Amino acid sequence: MQQIITNKIKCKKCGDIIESKHVHDFKMCKCGAVGVDGGHDYLRRLGNPDDWEELSETMEEM
Repeated sequence: MQQIITNKIKCKKCGDIIESKHVHDFKMCKCGAVGVDGGHDYLRRLGNPDDWEELSETMEEM
């Protein structure tokens, strides 16, 4: 099982780095192309996968 350390992406269109810090903390980049949600509970993405760079960090739970 994966534990989410940081839940963030970078928009390749506008360069914004957006991070969801808690459950239901939905964020969108300034150009509106991509969004992120879920905080440390789940990884949710909105938009075309070609338009974001994944920056989230996870680790294996023991």
